[in-house]
Amino acid sequence: MTFALLLIAGALVLTAIVFIGYGRERSWERLAGSPDRGRFDLMTVSRSSTPNDAVAASAGLRADADIVLPVYDAGASALLQRIAATIESSDPLARRVDDGADSSHLRYVTYSPGMRFPDLISIEAVAMEDGRTGLILYARAQLGRSDFGANLRRLRVYLEGL
Repeated sequence: MTFALLLIAGALVLTAIVFIGYGRERSWERLAGSPDRGRFDLMTVSRSSTPNDAVAASAGLRADADIVLPVYDAGASALLQRIAATIESSDPLARRVDDGADSSHLRYVTYSPGMRFPDLISIEAVAMEDGRTGLILYARAQLGRSDFGANLRRLRVYLEGL
């Protein structure tokens, strides 16, 4: 019995060493695939059935938003540049993954500080009928059933000062 426990403990330690040595982000990607699943329609994407995502949206764009945003007088490009600057200055683990070809869309992958669990953040600026700009931000965890509110907190930080 003691030998079996030592064997299991040794296997766990060896797994942890390999996981950390190979790189936490690369290990998760190897196990679960890329957290970036490409662009999708933020107006119609279904929320996760588990509490591991968060949505912020301008009034009228999504009925299921956790954070209701105003409609902005600034243009799409200016709004997204400000959000991108906030993400890049406040989140050292965030990496932009979209190709930058669409000035109304941003996509980032970021990671939890400890275990480096991957999360995808998608942001879209929407032209409103009155000429102003609406926003939709969707952050979702790639792994697990709950993110313990991390994505909602993350969106609040990204929206500060907007």
